[in-house]
Amino acid sequence: MNTRKTIIQILLVLTAAIFVSCGGDNMRPEKTLKDFPKLIETEMFDGLSLTIHYISPSILTRAPLSVEGLINHSAVHKIVIDGNSLKEHIDLLKQINADALKPVKHKSHLDARLCYVFETDKDGMILDVVIGGDDNSIFVNGLEVKNNDVFYDVIRPFLAEDTAKELEVYFNRGNQE
Repeated sequence: MNTRKTIIQILLVLTAAIFVSCGGDNMRPEKTLKDFPKLIETEMFDGLSLTIHYISPSILTRAPLSVEGLINHSAVHKIVIDGNSLKEHIDLLKQINADALKPVKHKSHLDARLCYVFETDKDGMILDVVIGGDDNSIFVNGLEVKNNDVFYDVIRPFLAEDTAKELEVYFNRGNQE
């Protein structure tokens, strides 16, 4: 019965993420982020993974990158973290919630430089975060919001020290209220 409840929770989170990704005005990542800590609390880490894609801040591109453009870029770095490694950082993962979302006043164009996705083997994408908006904004399940340290803190433990320092520029520039 407990497994059935967990599967239903995962499906609800996935459904919300799909509606948000489709651009529906009434569907927001706030719902997904409210459900994300519940998913983590169930400790269903089998099949859960985090995939990080990024390019070095020193790489210049001729045009802004879409998420697909970033993932397929010749200089992209990819890191995949499995559920067992994620379980070690459960307290950090629980910090990802709707309180971290502060909408931007002026929408910008995306120039994806770093993105990460939480997904399950069975249900696919649960949460995606893309760094690369104007004024250091980020996109959470497609919604542009102000940068928040929690979105960097959650991936930092999985980065090599030199990589973490290099990528801080994506989170620190323009980080004023």
